Amino acid sequence: MQARHSDILWRGDPSRREIALTFDDGPHPRDTPGVLEVLAKLKVQATFFLIGKGLESNLNLVRQIHEGGHQIGIHCYRHLPFPFEQPGMLRKYLDHTRNLIANACGITSETIREVRPPNGLFTAKTKSMLTEWGYRLVMWNCIPPHFLQPLSWTIRQVLDSVIPGSIIVLHDGHGHGSKAARIIEMIVPELNRRGFGFVTIQEMQNRKEAKGLASP
Repeated sequence: MQARHSDILWRGDPSRREIALTFDDGPHPRDTPGVLEVLAKLKVQATFFLIGKGLESNLNLVRQIHEGGHQIGIHCYRHLPFPFEQPGMLRKYLDHTRNLIANACGITSETIREVRPPNGLFTAKTKSMLTEWGYRLVMWNCIPPHFLQPLSWTIRQVLDSVIPGSIIVLHDGHGHGSKAARIIEMIVPELNRRGFGFVTIQEMQNRKEAKGLASP
């Protein structure tokens, strides 16, 4: 899959000891504030992929994410795999979500390009349409099922699997955020000790584009 879609970001630069922490399914009025609090305490910037339906009633949280220096991307409007949506409706949902984020944060909608598809499902047609509409897909290489298992299992899975350029997926929606906050508290100091720093998806994309331009 990665070989067939190498233009999609699955992982950052393997030559740099950088990691992207990402969060799906928010914003959640109980869970997201706790995640933001821990990130601020640890001085880590992350990327949040938001659900349009959820952010409509939580625009204050969207602003808090932005004001905390974090990047905001789109997960979806409703949690339905993109190949199951009609193209016209999918574009309408994505553009609506992007405009809500832009208006809440006082930024231009064109700067919101990163999209993570629900359940990671997409087709070549999906990717082509998103590119045409000004979006780009973002995937991952580390997604522990932290909402299904003990905290200790998730900590071990993350620490054992992280490599330079890793993109980690956690969830701050549906009641999973309190566990996500605890995971961050545990893994970030240890990863810092191992010499890893944390960047946003946008920073990883910028490095990927710069490297592509520098290639012969």
